[in-house]
Amino acid sequence: MTQRRRIICILITLFLSGVTLEAEIHFSAPSLFAPTTLLFKAETSLPGHDAYETLFLTDIVTRKTTQLTFFPEHLCFLADRGILQIQNRFGVFRSDGSLKTFTPLSLFPAFVNGAEISQGKITPIVTSPDGRFLVYFRPTSGAFGKLMLYDLSREQETVVSENMPLTLDTPPVLWSPNAKLFVYGKAGRLYYFSIDHLEKNRSLAENYRNIAPGGITSVCWDSFSNLYYADQTLILRIESTELYTRALYSGSIEIGTIVGKMPFAFQPGLDRFWVSPDGTKLILNKGQQNVFFFYLVHADYTQESMVTSLPHLYLPRSISLKKVLWSAADTVTLLADGMEKGTRVSSLFRLQVMPDKSVRGFNRLEETNVRDLVLSPDGSKVLVIRDDRIDIFSYGKWTKETGIPFLTPVTALWKSDSELVIGGARTVELYDISRKAFSFLTLSQPGEAGFSTDGTTVITRNGSATYATALTQAEWRSVSGAATAAATVATEAYRVYVEDIERGNYANMIMVRNLEELVTAPLFPYTTYAYEEFPNKEEAIDTTYFNHGSRVRRREVAIVLNAIDSTEGLSTILTVLKEYNITCTFFVNGEFIRRFPDAAKEIAESGHEVGSLFYAYFDMTDARYTVDTDFIKKGLARNEDEYFRATGKELALLWHAPYYFINSSIIEASKEMNYSYVGRDVDSLDWVGKASPTQGPEGYLAAVKLIERILELKKPGSIISIRVGIPENERDDYLFQYFDVLVNALIRLGYDIVPISTLMEHAK
Repeated sequence: MTQRRRIICILITLFLSGVTLEAEIHFSAPSLFAPTTLLFKAETSLPGHDAYETLFLTDIVTRKTTQLTFFPEHLCFLADRGILQIQNRFGVFRSDGSLKTFTPLSLFPAFVNGAEISQGKITPIVTSPDGRFLVYFRPTSGAFGKLMLYDLSREQETVVSENMPLTLDTPPVLWSPNAKLFVYGKAGRLYYFSIDHLEKNRSLAENYRNIAPGGITSVCWDSFSNLYYADQTLILRIESTELYTRALYSGSIEIGTIVGKMPFAFQPGLDRFWVSPDGTKLILNKGQQNVFFFYLVHADYTQESMVTSLPHLYLPRSISLKKVLWSAADTVTLLADGMEKGTRVSSLFRLQVMPDKSVRGFNRLEETNVRDLVLSPDGSKVLVIRDDRIDIFSYGKWTKETGIPFLTPVTALWKSDSELVIGGARTVELYDISRKAFSFLTLSQPGEAGFSTDGTTVITRNGSATYATALTQAEWRSVSGAATAAATVATEAYRVYVEDIERGNYANMIMVRNLEELVTAPLFPYTTYAYEEFPNKEEAIDTTYFNHGSRVRRREVAIVLNAIDSTEGLSTILTVLKEYNITCTFFVNGEFIRRFPDAAKEIAESGHEVGSLFYAYFDMTDARYTVDTDFIKKGLARNEDEYFRATGKELALLWHAPYYFINSSIIEASKEMNYSYVGRDVDSLDWVGKASPTQGPEGYLAAVKLIERILELKKPGSIISIRVGIPENERDDYLFQYFDVLVNALIRLGYDIVPISTLMEHAK
């Protein structure tokens, strides 16, 4: 690599069994040591992860609390400072120089400082390459927030942008390798932010930092901190010094150098590209499935231009490109992943550019179950991270150099070319490659824990190992033969116990009883949520034409997913539903089944409820068709047969017509075939494009504004319709790209998401 990355950050999302998010925090194992020192655990369940425990120490009088274990949901090594940063739902923590002692960053809410433990997904922090700046969201609603910048050296917080669409994977931000600039995407536009302007106290208003239309996938940096921008079929190189001028003359003069052309028009909502470290080659991921390699060539009109056959890779629709590694030696590795039969799958592909500029085709590697790839700072080695192990490969030759005997790795990153930091489900450790030796850093989770017999240390047995730490600060060390005092929940002045009553996000609560003052109180504060009130009375419900559930019995909604004629977004939707352990109702049209029988089978085998969307998708109000009872019955029967041939399963007796058309013949046919016709009371409007002839009173809305609208319109019992795939009319973005934001927001509002059959049953 021509320039070392000065910070190595990695986010690993574990595709393990989904969990429910209701009251996801459970407290357990309180152990009291005289006079007022209490040890306890908190277990959290979260989307995409196994549940994990965290150990705490608190004084039940002063309520001063110390966190003792640090599960690495997100892990960064700040090379310039030589420290680790761990982010999880209990806070953001940074180590000292020894990498063994962690303290919470005061800028961010932390449980030990009185904040409530967060639920749902947490958006990782984007750290600048020099480790000095943090970029993060501060949510203001279910779909929007402020984009914030924090200067760690000056302890200064700056609002970069207001009213930013939320994303849960990572903020839409790309730092330049020299850490002097970053770009971000917002509402179909690209903006830059200058650290130099910030330090000189002359940062411009956002409208003067607008550099181009597009999204964050429309740009990337090369190793020299030049920005590359995809503009339709053109690739422009914009030097960092040109960003100010480009923004100043935005809309009138195109500042930048055309360095190449693409054979296809770039679609910011669906496409993505990567530029080689030297800025001369490009990989384009077109429509999430097609992957192309080509040289950046400006002059392409005459035969004197380069004429060559270049590689193309066609990915299965069930997976999408997750990561691209591109070394200075022009060796490219692609990691693609997705869901099949309810299980995460992955594939690796390699491409080598030869010194004579010839390019071999994409080669599929035999490696399976790969969760992530991490290239070493010098580009010579790569970590291959799986659920059960980590291997180190020579990157150029792709030969395995060594396997690391580490159980259940969660994250891993390079500290240097010869050292790794491995964040595991039980411990965080440093690994020296040359010596093949581990150095213990801290605990991710506790095992059985208690106080030493003299009460001066906390001891935990983690598998076959035993660790101890002083009470004042968590700095664990390996010990042997350490005895623990018998656990107790009572002293002369206090008793503690776990009360199994939900309080806010917490499934239970540790209670402290003061025996002298005769007062019992929760150990720590919690939020009493003011959920939306139920309506005063029930609305009429018709199970023959079912367009909403009970308004007064449960706080629940159904999200129905209409699969019409394309599969874009299906893998994303299935992954989110798996992460959150949610069962939804899909409605499949015959055209979808005929075009994508394997996708229909994937939906069927994912455990979701599947109803009928008729055998063909057309406008039933068209005078060319006679939509009578016999026509409807034959169409429903044909769709049943086609679904059975494709999946070996039967459709549920639920259906709705294309475009939710309804008349008396439809209702009569439904009754005769024992079908329930399913309507909706919240149309997501995700089918409305910028050029749609019918747009409704709100007109065209960006995806996050559609989410805000859904959150405003939904009621208990609502049926929310969402389209799988891309509608006929072009959009800048699609609701399925923010599906996790919608699900997360509904859950935070106290709603369960259930299939239609459950909504109907609860309405009886």
